[in-house]
Amino acid sequence: MLTDTDKKILELMKERLLVNKEEIARLLGANGNGMDTSFQRLAEMGYIEKVESLGTCFVITQTGIRALKS
Repeated sequence: MLTDTDKKILELMKERLLVNKEEIARLLGANGNGMDTSFQRLAEMGYIEKVESLGTCFVITQTGIRALKS
């Protein structure tokens, strides 16, 4: 089951496709409370993937997009 924070993170990732944790925190107005836990939970469920190129970013997966629709 997704929490409200999980859903908000997935929605933002769906709109922007490639984001880092700092950008999500700024967009949510969060100060980091529960963000790491949400990212870990979403990654374990296969809803997001970590991408490393110039820095560590995250992308939403097809499974994550489908989870938002249900």
